[in-house]
Amino acid sequence: MTVLITLGPLLAALLFGFWINIKIFTPSRVAKGLESLVYLILGLIGFSLGALENLSEKLIVAGYQAIVLLALISFFNLSGLYLSGLRFKATHTSNSPKQESSHNLAQVFIEAAKTLSWVIAGVVIGIFFGDTFTEVDATVTYLLYFLLFLIGCQLRQGNYRLRKLFLNPQGVIIALVAITTTLTAGLIGCSILELEWNHGLAVVSGFGWYSLSGILITGLGDPILGTTAFLLDLGREILILMLIPFLSRISSHISVGFSGATAMDFTLPMLGKFHGADIVPICISSGLIMSLLVPILIPLFLGFSH
Repeated sequence: MTVLITLGPLLAALLFGFWINIKIFTPSRVAKGLESLVYLILGLIGFSLGALENLSEKLIVAGYQAIVLLALISFFNLSGLYLSGLRFKATHTSNSPKQESSHNLAQVFIEAAKTLSWVIAGVVIGIFFGDTFTEVDATVTYLLYFLLFLIGCQLRQGNYRLRKLFLNPQGVIIALVAITTTLTAGLIGCSILELEWNHGLAVVSGFGWYSLSGILITGLGDPILGTTAFLLDLGREILILMLIPFLSRISSHISVGFSGATAMDFTLPMLGKFHGADIVPICISSGLIMSLLVPILIPLFLGFSH
């Protein structure tokens, strides 16, 4: 039931955009809307972080745990996905070597700086005006629905078939490697942070879906661990958005897999921008698999006895 409640509306929005042709959503407007939505959601994510009560206290414990786990996940994810990319012939950035220039490299840094600036601005506003807007999570959720709708429009305009979107072999491979390496990082993190093994596995099982992982763990009775999950997945989401321009030059396995569950929604526009439209089916397949597992694995791990 939890899977249907969390993923159902997202998939419905995607399919609605794919099946229904609304003339005002032209390809240029869809592309512009996707870019604008990504930055707006980034600002709201930063706002929700800045508005947290006792932010400094929570950051001491939960922030330290999140930083350690994010470092471990990054190492194991990137290593495993790099090797799988070599083994299964991953694609690279859509720009050919002849098109590379210092101007393009500068644009990559500009994109990364712009991504971070939206988050920082949101945090600052959240610190001072967090009490004035309490519906941030709901707003982000609705914006994600619209984001998925626009992605559906883009897929229809690109003449993609649904079966190829959800059953893409490369997407399945990427998801399996990302899941395995993430859980491995969680187990190693347990010994470093002196967490119980099931807590360590639960906190890394958000796969970047910060809005769900933190809520699930907190709702299951562990607010500090829930904050760790929130900060971990939020940090992962921000980090991948900054790194996609760089990682896309190495391997699609790395950029898509490290995006985790968000590859099917939030980071999809950025992945498509740097890899080209052909990456979309891989992103949706990989992201969908990990998204489906989030509301299953977190309660499962937390349900184990100490």
